[in-house]
Amino acid sequence: MELTLVSWLIATLAALIVGASKSGVPGGGVLAVALFAQIFPARESTGALLPVLIVGDFLAVTLLRRHANWPRLWQLFPWTAMGILLGVGILAMISDTELRIVIGGLIVLMTTYQLAQRFRPSSPIPAPGWRGFAAMAKRLFAASMGVSAGITTMVANAAGPFATLYLLAMQLGKLEFVGTTAWFFLAVNLFKVPFAIGLGLITWQSLRVDLLLLPAVVVGAFLGRWLLHRIDQTLFERLVLALALWGGLQLLLPP
Repeated sequence: MELTLVSWLIATLAALIVGASKSGVPGGGVLAVALFAQIFPARESTGALLPVLIVGDFLAVTLLRRHANWPRLWQLFPWTAMGILLGVGILAMISDTELRIVIGGLIVLMTTYQLAQRFRPSSPIPAPGWRGFAAMAKRLFAASMGVSAGITTMVANAAGPFATLYLLAMQLGKLEFVGTTAWFFLAVNLFKVPFAIGLGLITWQSLRVDLLLLPAVVVGAFLGRWLLHRIDQTLFERLVLALALWGGLQLLLPP
């Protein structure tokens, strides 16, 4: 993987965003997915980004290991594992262009809905689960989000919006939200590693690039932690969703 100076700058920015998103502003990770997809071919970008994400996950868990809602996690884990297995099969059946459009479209639709709910004056805080899906059982909601997260994390490292929408719907506080997200993605990304290696998505060349990006991930993690304690809860939720929306729109653009 021979990168130009501009590509290295973009990759470093993506690594900073990964660190910050893991420990402070979840949702920004979708931006890193979009940035990596701009400098690497689609399949290679997925493998190159995964180790960077795992480093960010370990840092986030170290900083926020006490803030996790385990009942919510156990509701998602089995369904996400099922989605990952489905994602492995999908990678062999769908083109990169089609995949980007599907993922980007889902992200844009869901985040637009959630943003609209939070900006409604009469209902600034949504009830647990989506109001528009009040009849849907919580278990079905968790299953749909978990499977969707598993598929998208395997094919594009883009599960953040699905986990974000589920955990925000559960009305977790800032620290609990970020801590729960950290443990979720550490487990999920480690689970993906054998499949990514088997599919040839992680190579020695991509690992060398990742090694040079590690300092940026560490800096980003501490920057995100600093921001986490200085941002209002309502602003925090809107920022998370806005970043997810922006990332979804990026995925809809041609690579």
